[in-house]
Amino acid sequence: MDKLKDNKIVYIDLSNKNMVHEEIGPDIRKKFIGGTGINTKIIYESEAMYHDALSEKNVLIFGAGSAVGAGMIASNRCTITAKSPITDIYGDSNIGGKFPFKMRAVGIDHLVFTGKSDKPVYVYINKDGDIEILDASDLWGIWTEETTDILLERHGKRCEVACIGPAGENLVRFASVIMSKAHVAGRTGMGCVMGSKNLKAIVIENRKCSPPVYDKEKIKEIRNSWLKACRASVILKSGSIQGTLMLIKRYEKDRCIPIKNFQADHDEKIKDIYADKFLYEYETKRKGCISCPVGCAREFKITHGKYKGEKGDRLDYGAVAGVGPSVGIFDWPSILHLKNLTDHLGMDTIEIGGAMGLILECQQRGILTKEDTGGRVFKFGDADDVDHLMHLIANREGIGDIIAEGTYRAAKKLNAEQYSFCIKKSSAGLHSKSHLAKSLSYITSTRGGDHLKAYVFTSVFGGFFSEVVSKHIFGMQAEKNFASPEKKGRVVWWHENYKYIIDSLGFCLFVIQALPSMGLGLFQDFADLINALYNLDMTDEDVLCAGERIYQLQNAFNINCGITVDDYKWPKRKKESDIEERIVEESTIDVRDHAGMLPEYFRFRGLTSEGKPTVKRFLELDLKDYVKKAKAIDNEDVETIKDLLKKVNLNLKLTRGEKVKNFLMSSLLCRLLEIKDRKDRKKYLKQKKALQQS
Repeated sequence: MDKLKDNKIVYIDLSNKNMVHEEIGPDIRKKFIGGTGINTKIIYESEAMYHDALSEKNVLIFGAGSAVGAGMIASNRCTITAKSPITDIYGDSNIGGKFPFKMRAVGIDHLVFTGKSDKPVYVYINKDGDIEILDASDLWGIWTEETTDILLERHGKRCEVACIGPAGENLVRFASVIMSKAHVAGRTGMGCVMGSKNLKAIVIENRKCSPPVYDKEKIKEIRNSWLKACRASVILKSGSIQGTLMLIKRYEKDRCIPIKNFQADHDEKIKDIYADKFLYEYETKRKGCISCPVGCAREFKITHGKYKGEKGDRLDYGAVAGVGPSVGIFDWPSILHLKNLTDHLGMDTIEIGGAMGLILECQQRGILTKEDTGGRVFKFGDADDVDHLMHLIANREGIGDIIAEGTYRAAKKLNAEQYSFCIKKSSAGLHSKSHLAKSLSYITSTRGGDHLKAYVFTSVFGGFFSEVVSKHIFGMQAEKNFASPEKKGRVVWWHENYKYIIDSLGFCLFVIQALPSMGLGLFQDFADLINALYNLDMTDEDVLCAGERIYQLQNAFNINCGITVDDYKWPKRKKESDIEERIVEESTIDVRDHAGMLPEYFRFRGLTSEGKPTVKRFLELDLKDYVKKAKAIDNEDVETIKDLLKKVNLNLKLTRGEKVKNFLMSSLLCRLLEIKDRKDRKKYLKQKKALQQS
């Protein structure tokens, strides 16, 4: 095969300001693809697993997906990777926007930061890929939005900026990284690691993104088939209208919204924050990320109250739940203001929801007194209290210094672990015995309890679209088996590997997860795409093995960090007189060790019964050079991946009847959604006009 010029990995040692450029070869692409995959290889080969996350021995990696900028739809994602200061294990956070495009445009796929600067700095990369490390002393202490504005004024309005806010500078363990003002890498504390290295920001000069590709026509063919399917998808039509805010009503129906730190699973005030109220009263613009055919992003403006006139950009369900129901707040102006504040200060809305929920419940129950909280009693439902707490956290002042340690550590400090709902130290909430695949995926996640490491899209909601995928991939009905522990290990295994590939290629999960029900966006498509990008000869099984390889190194990293099988457990809420028995009952899951649950998952992963790596699986994946560091166990009782694929399919081909049903249902439902959106908007505007006149 002809050798294709590829982008590079750039290592930047912030201690001595040295830089090393390394070309990405075809063997690395075939084994790890890019994005999350190559990030995982880099961090595993470092010494990070042996040191504290805030040590200068930790590495911080920005890795653009390998399809970014190559002409594919929804390919705009980047993964930031480091050892997590929240979980003390492997950590990463996935983020979209134009920043990953700019990385690839200047010939860099991965930026790897090692060491620690002796003073605040930022990195500037010009359009030719030349790198400077510049003084950031004047930027230290400044909020993320203003930091971005200053750097754009300094280096050009068309640059892209990734930066941290005061929370990252002050080593709040769940500090986030903000790109382009509104894109947030929140999970696992990557902003805290950035702050520990005295790295305030990265600025990349504008340049057209045209990374080298091998077969543009094949890429165009795949793109067009996906785009056609996206335009016909009812899942994405709903997403284009409501974004992930559509989950508020759906989760309320399932009674799984986190209300007041999971003290309740229902509140009549939830109706006040349904998506339609936001869309028709506060939304000012619907838009999409670069290369996105859906457009789930929203600009907004608060129209009344004390925050009137405040504007913002981008809103998702996780942020709403974290700064809304979790802390007892059910009005849009307060939620929008608090969401903006977390971004300006640079903090993760999911972890902060768990941490503040803990503190508010501790105050409610008398574990924390007025004297413990600086003479102020903090209450659920008070936006001023939550606003004040956020500033205390970001500046590590008073009780905020304890909360800044994250939910798990704060609970231990306060002897209040019973009100901390964490998995592997990550705030993850309570889980349901009615959706066992989803619940299992939280405890198997390699970055701590999390909904995105394996978004089990076939096992969250019922209906034709999940049923058709479940039937062809797993040979079983979906919704009928949500609460059954049978075959859940393989379901999570498949979805995790699928997500590893999506993150390595740089696709948006929200878009791509709608394609499998149409027979697209599966492992054969991924193989065809990778081959067209890099002139390789990968099969669908090779792609699956790349996902498996990524998992194995992340799991081995965690084993070296001290993770054991005892860490695979769900949090529970204890029985109390003011807690509904239904909440305790539904969230008590006692089937972890059922043959179809964690044991099956470990079997599909080729692990021991204790979750440890095996030599046999490492050798099967051509990871022999990593066996010793992984502390892999000699164990012959390991099924090969080829044998596992006799039980699970990588792709699906719809029958003629399924195609017709899919088309008719999608066409009808898309039309109905459009009509409903227009009617609801017209109705709201009419009501608003009547109120103004009265």
